[in-house]
Amino acid sequence: MSKFFSETFCSPSPHQAGGAIHGTYFPHIDGLRTFAVLAVVLYHLQEGICPGGYAGVDIFFVISGYLIGGGLIRSLKEGTFSLTSFYLRRIRRIMPAYFCLIAAVLAFGCVVLDCDDLRTLGRTVRSSALFITNTYFSRTTGDYFSPAAEENPLLNLWSLSVEEQFYLMIPLTLWLLWKFREKAVKPVLWGALGLSFFAAAFHMGHLEHNKAFYLLYCRAWELLAGCLLALAPAAEQNRGTGWLRTAGWAGILLPFACYTSSTPFPGYTAIPSIAGAALLIRYGNHGWSGRILRHPLSTGIGKISYSLYLWHWPVIVYWTYVCFDECSPWDYAGMFLLSLLLGFLSWKFVETPFRTTVSWQTPGKAFLATAAGCLMLGFAGEWLKWTDGARDYWHVAANSMEFPEYWKGPAFPPSFGITPPSRAVVEKGNAIQHHHPELGDVTDYPFVLLGKNGQAPSFLLMGDSHAMASSPGFDEAARLLQRSGLFYRARLCPLSGISGSGDSSSLTLLRLMYPHWEHNMELILDWLENTPQVKTVFIHNRWIELVNNHRDTRLKQLVADGLRHTCARLRKAGKQIVLLGPVPEWTFGPRKLMRRNALLNANRTDRLLGGDFNTRQRPVFALLEHMESTGLCRFIPLHGTFHKNGRWLAEDSGQLMYCDDNHLSPYGSRKMVGDIIDQLFPGMERTAAN
Repeated sequence: MSKFFSETFCSPSPHQAGGAIHGTYFPHIDGLRTFAVLAVVLYHLQEGICPGGYAGVDIFFVISGYLIGGGLIRSLKEGTFSLTSFYLRRIRRIMPAYFCLIAAVLAFGCVVLDCDDLRTLGRTVRSSALFITNTYFSRTTGDYFSPAAEENPLLNLWSLSVEEQFYLMIPLTLWLLWKFREKAVKPVLWGALGLSFFAAAFHMGHLEHNKAFYLLYCRAWELLAGCLLALAPAAEQNRGTGWLRTAGWAGILLPFACYTSSTPFPGYTAIPSIAGAALLIRYGNHGWSGRILRHPLSTGIGKISYSLYLWHWPVIVYWTYVCFDECSPWDYAGMFLLSLLLGFLSWKFVETPFRTTVSWQTPGKAFLATAAGCLMLGFAGEWLKWTDGARDYWHVAANSMEFPEYWKGPAFPPSFGITPPSRAVVEKGNAIQHHHPELGDVTDYPFVLLGKNGQAPSFLLMGDSHAMASSPGFDEAARLLQRSGLFYRARLCPLSGISGSGDSSSLTLLRLMYPHWEHNMELILDWLENTPQVKTVFIHNRWIELVNNHRDTRLKQLVADGLRHTCARLRKAGKQIVLLGPVPEWTFGPRKLMRRNALLNANRTDRLLGGDFNTRQRPVFALLEHMESTGLCRFIPLHGTFHKNGRWLAEDSGQLMYCDDNHLSPYGSRKMVGDIIDQLFPGMERTAAN
């Protein structure tokens, strides 16, 4: 095995990309790549194996900065600098495997994905053609560790976009500095590094993790650290370097073992990985460290690390997709081995030929092929957008399945002496799944009329999208009781009185989760205090977003304080307050599950998100039961409707009870409210519905 790796991977090549000086090969850097890529792969396979493995990408950034910066400085010193030559080497190194990977992912996606997923994949492909996938993911998926991000088979291309954007800037920057003020190279790079680091720290401090994680200006300091390392004088080996090597290994390995997806990252927490990678690049080539990093197995995997990084994530996503998110240890072993195989094949038959074939050393041919590849990818992505994920071209039967849509209620204009609060920031579309139709004609007023028309509303339902999903049940119940009510549909978090809290980080998180929350909440409370006709206020929220087992204790306390203040203020205004929730949530939801079953010729059933409803929702029950114990409100659980004969139900009598994995369908809402109507409206007599 050792001989195989030695002969196959480790023979130095004058054209081997991987030296700070073009034409020079550093085997210990390939060894370092091995540890970085394996950490990332193992983290993506099973977080518990390498909980901080995502930090491997930061090691790649330092290596890239070191090799690219060192090569550029060497060419500037020798007077051989050429932008054309630089970009030609980058194209031959990156583009062939990049285009091959995206084409394969897109082709396989067309076979197994429905129109919704294909539309999303098309947007990613389009952004990859422009090398802006990091910006795209920052805007659309939010947190890198979120479930939405984990389902995108091209998520790992974000780091390639960061590097490509860096490659567009660094050659010209160094050339201008070298030409007009050579002595300013290091100070300018140090200054840019500092600004980038503090930008990352600033966004992390304001809980804007998506910006700190994905965007170049927050990641540039990691690449610049490698550039500055390449500018440092040659390292001298002495007794002290042994300790530096040890510190370098500690810097890269401890984050792998000690960090988790809940660790605030990057920012300050990325420093150990960056420092560790720099120390091993500089001092790791000697002693016991060198023997590890230069071992044929280390350098062999390091050689294929780029292709392995490209292929491992689509393999994991598609394999998990086909298994309906239920994978055994054998599945994970299969994912790992398939990723290694595809990585090797890509390196052997895609990367190597394009980097060594003489015909591809012609700039015109390479640039033309790159432009053509980008145009084809951009067109493919745009076509999937135009055709709504090829809805009417293939998988037509699966794409045409009918599912419950979100309820559309009539707008409530000012009448009955009730004037809706002005200046409310109103949702004009469905904020849950952007491709669904808008939720009715409520654009000028933040209220939807529930129940009997022509009668002054006597109750209000307010909250987030879960309140919206339960509104058709309240509409039908109000008609049965010959009553009228309102649903307040502005983006709302039912907390108040905490804007002056000293817990700035928790407040920032709430503001990110609920934009315009404080503005809208103050408007509705002021309005309720001046609207005596409304006697009862129902508050329905997806409470698990606010309080769950992963939330900080300070945030949970802030939520409890804000909810208590809201209830106290409404109670003082003479209102009766009823807290509602929670409802069971599912792994897939009907649309995703039924289409996947059709596309994969399977017959799987849905399962509860998190496995056990009571365990997952325990913090929610603790909060709502505590609020009821204050005497300020009542708490009515909603989950009883969905649990019959020891089973949790996603459908009833052939009717789907959900629109998606956590929002009720109109049928599910009416059934739920009908089951608890006597608790919601005690003492009211029912009549025939109009």
